[in-house]
Amino acid sequence: MTTDEYWYWLCNIENVWQQDLDRLFSIFDSPEEIYKVQPYQLKELKILTADQIKALYRSRNEKKIVEKLNKLYKEGIRFVHKESSDFPERLKIIEGCPYSLYVKGQLPDNDRHAAGVVGARSCSRYGREMTEVFTKELAVRGVDIISGMAHGIDSISARAALDAGGRTFAVLGSGLNVIYPRENIELYYEIILKGGGIISEYPLDTPPLGWQFPHRNRLISGLSDILLVMEARKKSGTLITAGFALDQGKDVYALPGRVDDPLSEGCNKMIADGAGVLLSPEYLIEDFLGRYAPGSREKAEIIFAEDEQDIKVIYLLLDRDGMDINDIAAKAGRPLEDVAAALTELELKGLTKEISRGVYVGTK
Repeated sequence: MTTDEYWYWLCNIENVWQQDLDRLFSIFDSPEEIYKVQPYQLKELKILTADQIKALYRSRNEKKIVEKLNKLYKEGIRFVHKESSDFPERLKIIEGCPYSLYVKGQLPDNDRHAAGVVGARSCSRYGREMTEVFTKELAVRGVDIISGMAHGIDSISARAALDAGGRTFAVLGSGLNVIYPRENIELYYEIILKGGGIISEYPLDTPPLGWQFPHRNRLISGLSDILLVMEARKKSGTLITAGFALDQGKDVYALPGRVDDPLSEGCNKMIADGAGVLLSPEYLIEDFLGRYAPGSREKAEIIFAEDEQDIKVIYLLLDRDGMDINDIAAKAGRPLEDVAAALTELELKGLTKEISRGVYVGTK
């Protein structure tokens, strides 16, 4: 079998969980080595139960393993493991890094900024509006948005990122073929269609059990550079995600709210304890993108045809902070109407976006 097939086998043994794999890898060096170990050896080690050992040996069927993995690929689902070249670098350094992921669509790029956005399922109008504002400002600047696709803030942030022409990624607390909540089925497919992805550490057909959602939250924060907490009650799953982010050394920002609003109680407490304050999108952009130096990242290498060199000049002037069309015309030394036409062409190519009247940003 191949390395991928050994990993797929190991990560799909019934009732063998991450902590069990941790114990196995404290002794064995690879899934292949575990595959070939004898039952009596595992029994002597006392790291798996008798039922787990039986399940491990029942599952050692090379033909079925290959068939199941191939079926996965035919359904457009990728299986990536810790030794895969495209396994997210951000996850490799967190405590409790998953041994494998199932992916539909894309994974976040290691060299693009990413922001996690989380909050209450039963959010207020204020929470909804602020989530849309902050998410859109990040998305138009090329920041990937990470959430959990739950009701409320998660879904609102994903939708706002898509509406802004950005990419968003949803980490599920169930198998990839178990869309939860079911009402988000349209959002699920739109995320994939528009260049984002759906991610889960759970095998296909895994139901959305309660304990899995706090567990998956470490992946939302792990895939993000920063975490935005938009609304949170005093005791909520959102605060679990914030806790993971802090443990992972990530910067956490919270949206302030009224002191008498239960939906803001968790955020206000986080701010009192030292979290960053979401005063305005401009403040966040300056604080986050300034310190994480997006300007040092080179503009994507876009191929322009020979007759498109005029619009290439305009494209190369754009940045992710936003430029007024008059400033672009002055720097390019071109008439305003020519610049406007070039910007229209660049918008059609998805290379720029008008974020306010006459102000444009580069999106790649």
